[in-house]
Amino acid sequence: MPRFASITCAVLLTVAPFSASVVHAESTTDTTIPVAAVADTTPLSQIQNDPSLCINSNPRPNCGVKPHLSGDRGGWMQYTVFGVMIAALSVIGTVLVRNVIKRDRAISAQVSDSEK
Repeated sequence: MPRFASITCAVLLTVAPFSASVVHAESTTDTTIPVAAVADTTPLSQIQNDPSLCINSNPRPNCGVKPHLSGDRGGWMQYTVFGVMIAALSVIGTVLVRNVIKRDRAISAQVSDSEK
């Protein structure tokens, strides 16, 4: 059964992109938008510094915008995910340390029993 599932997944992943491109090929390819339909012409990024300073692998301070939506960078959702990750790592570490202590106590008890 696992072999059938892997073959099915491989076939679907191979065929799916081509079937999607066939559907889109039948639709129109005109992507121009009339000027009258464009209402907002403000730039998408509202950075405070010069863009040449901000666009690199290590952006400087004041190169971003404050989060407005819950999914924006630095919003409450991002901080919640960070908190959940830290809590999960703490739980994993605690369980690991407790199991090592438990194992060490069992080994020392075994050694002390064998000495008697």
